[in-house]
Amino acid sequence: MPKNEWTTAVGEVAHGVVNVRGYPLAEIIERLSFTDAVFLTVRGELPSPSQRRLMDAVLCSILEHGFYAPTTIAARLVASANPQSIIPGVAAGALTIGSITVSPQHTAELIQEVDRIAANGLSTGDAALLVAEGFVSRRERMPGLGHPLHPDGDPRAIALQAVAEETGNWTEISARYLKVRSAYLELTGRNLPINIDGMLGCVLSELGFRPVEMPGIAAISFMPGVIAHCVEEITAPPTLRIADGEYTGPATVTSTVRPRPGDAVGQRPPG
Repeated sequence: MPKNEWTTAVGEVAHGVVNVRGYPLAEIIERLSFTDAVFLTVRGELPSPSQRRLMDAVLCSILEHGFYAPTTIAARLVASANPQSIIPGVAAGALTIGSITVSPQHTAELIQEVDRIAANGLSTGDAALLVAEGFVSRRERMPGLGHPLHPDGDPRAIALQAVAEETGNWTEISARYLKVRSAYLELTGRNLPINIDGMLGCVLSELGFRPVEMPGIAAISFMPGVIAHCVEEITAPPTLRIADGEYTGPATVTSTVRPRPGDAVGQRPPG
């Protein structure tokens, strides 16, 4: 028999069978909340009650970005050109996830780096200092810190930390991040609060998610807002979103056969 080209531990779909991580989907529909189902599908196990409460908070944490993040702007721009369906706009919103926007995985990777260094015999504090010094020496900003709209503290991050502490899901894992932040702020003389991406990296690490999974979880959280914006865009009076921009290239020439002053004859234009 030919070897199976695809294998998966996520689910099983066959004649009369639809399972997710070994659980019949019909039973999931009847018995689980959406939060439970997301946790099960990605993590491969059901959450405890305290994990469920924190996961609920995670999924509520970035429901709306407004016009301050590219998620909404990209979604509405693409939706304005595709008024037959919200799906192109929704996809455009998801594609804006990157190292600048919706990036909890970088905080989680930082926490793991402290672990790796401490495993060589250093204390957690010394490991955190080494990680902070690395950011300073490379002139890189520590991930998960600062927000131009919330210089005195990101209210979303504060609320999410409160739920993590309340449910007993604020442990040494998150403390490692706080130690790096403390060392980084001391080295730089700055005062940067933890933003929502940083807090998501902490609490999703507490919940056992891997860094690679975290942008996807964050996307589930902001997706309702993106959907609402796309619907609003395509149900408004029809219009194509455009933006004014300033041209900064060479001045217009009156004839394409005469070179501009300073151009070499026969020289090809750049690009």
